Amino acid sequence: MSLIELKKISRSYTMGERSFYAVHDIDLQLNEGEFVVILGPSGAGKSTLLNILGGMDSPTEGDFLFDGENIAKYKDNELTDYRAWNVGVVFQFYNLIPTLTAYENVALMKDVRAHSSKKSVWNKGEIEVMRPEEAIEKVGLKERMHHFPSQLSGGEQQRISIARAIAKNPRLLLCDEPTGALDTNTGNEILKLLQDLSRKEGRTVVMVTHNDSFAEIADRVIRVKNARIESDEKAKPLQV
Repeated sequence: MSLIELKKISRSYTMGERSFYAVHDIDLQLNEGEFVVILGPSGAGKSTLLNILGGMDSPTEGDFLFDGENIAKYKDNELTDYRAWNVGVVFQFYNLIPTLTAYENVALMKDVRAHSSKKSVWNKGEIEVMRPEEAIEKVGLKERMHHFPSQLSGGEQQRISIARAIAKNPRLLLCDEPTGALDTNTGNEILKLLQDLSRKEGRTVVMVTHNDSFAEIADRVIRVKNARIESDEKAKPLQV
């Protein structure tokens, strides 16, 4: 079932007298429960595409349909609600608050949802925020939930950032180079966790990376070059 549809999406910027496209004329459908890897070199447009999917940036042209809603037409306050109800983000460098425990970092997601508009089109009363301990248990760190980030390894910190991202039960999980700061073995553990979130829980997971070897773990591989989609192929993913 299609969750996301991009129709002729472009994002342009102007610097002085010069304009350029970060993404240009993108057509794309993403299905519920898919694990999608977006591959491309630095400057190809993959991060801009991720930011548009997450409602952190808006296209200058085209339509972005999420479950039938045209997000491309949203104002700032509507984008805030869209993110609060539908999107979880996992960053390369964790972005945990150092003065809060793992539990407290994850618990912040309840506040994000609570401060969204009560009249939001997404507020249908169907999706409950997870208890922080439930989200942390899903990533296998129940015994570490009361530790501060400085007391956790890099892999553990990334697991907590994933717990934080899934705590509000988002339908879309966006990952920006989530293993870039990790060693190979720890990175593989994170990739396995993301695979499980897609396959076992039905979340749509979109990961951007420049690492071509990650193509082997995805249901689909989208290659981006010079602001356009160069190829979009279904894959036969390996189990990490």
